[in-house]
Amino acid sequence: MKRTLTTALACAVLLAGCAAPASTAGVPGSTPAASLPKATPAPSPSPAPREVSLEEWRAAMPPNAPSFSLEDVEPTLDENVLWPDQVELFIPYWEGTLEEADAAFGLPAGSFTVWEDSYFHPSEGTIAIRAGGYAPPKTPVQRVTVDVPWVESRFDRSAAYTVPAALDEQAACALAAAQYFLYHHHGLHHGLDPSEYDEATWSYTSTAGAMYVRYSELEQFLGCVFTPAMGGGMLGGPLAADARPEPSLFYQGEGDTIRFMMSDAGSDISHCGTAYTEPALQPDGSLLFWQLSLHLDEEDENFVGWGEGRQYTPVEAYVTPVRLVLSDSGWRVAEYSLSL
Repeated sequence: MKRTLTTALACAVLLAGCAAPASTAGVPGSTPAASLPKATPAPSPSPAPREVSLEEWRAAMPPNAPSFSLEDVEPTLDENVLWPDQVELFIPYWEGTLEEADAAFGLPAGSFTVWEDSYFHPSEGTIAIRAGGYAPPKTPVQRVTVDVPWVESRFDRSAAYTVPAALDEQAACALAAAQYFLYHHHGLHHGLDPSEYDEATWSYTSTAGAMYVRYSELEQFLGCVFTPAMGGGMLGGPLAADARPEPSLFYQGEGDTIRFMMSDAGSDISHCGTAYTEPALQPDGSLLFWQLSLHLDEEDENFVGWGEGRQYTPVEAYVTPVRLVLSDSGWRVAEYSLSL
């Protein structure tokens, strides 16, 4: 198996000390960096959280706030991709045992083995593992369209994403807003366009027509979509006029401007689409579910590229956690990686 390490997997946030949901046939209950629960009685779940309306949540955003529209859709993969009966699972960072992974995914004992040729470098206390024979679930989904009509670039003005149908309106829109921002401004591309370049500091400053041109507004937007830890990890704070920014951070320049070092990354040609497991309310009140990024095997001689109506069936899935945490003003995205 040959794979290009994408930004999506590189920016995955490790999830530690969180119990995986009980697994059933065809429904995974794990994460690349989650410790599995021990054989102890399950704790009582937290009370159902207060639902925050979409209007209330958007009111806390800057004056230029995205608009959202939602519709129920059938779970599908990318164009000309067939839904697989089974795939091989890859977990780059696993803190439990192989036996615990088998149980969490509802697979027979001995299914998971150590992923010896992993190009990932597991952190201390984790291992990379793999297992075959897993049936991806067709979890009901909804499509959320994110519109930012004031943005100059047509490519960045609107985008649609599928998220689990079980998420309420505000949670679904928060996750879609996170997907939009990470895809367009902090994932495949880092930056806010249009912008002006300063050769002396190798930095760019966003200008009129960008999603945001004031650092305080960007900070406010990120605070409405992400948890402080995740959103704050994208912000570098004030930056001296003659200083160079660090990659992958947005800084506050003179006059509340937004400064950054622009960068771009490629996606994986073998990507076939995304599937999810059902969101589950955790004892700490967070919502947790798993994202399966489905791929072809690039070394398969039958894969000759996309186009001309060619149809393919994915054979691999990379599992990453998605976690939302409730605040006083709605759900915030605590963990998410782009599926590319």
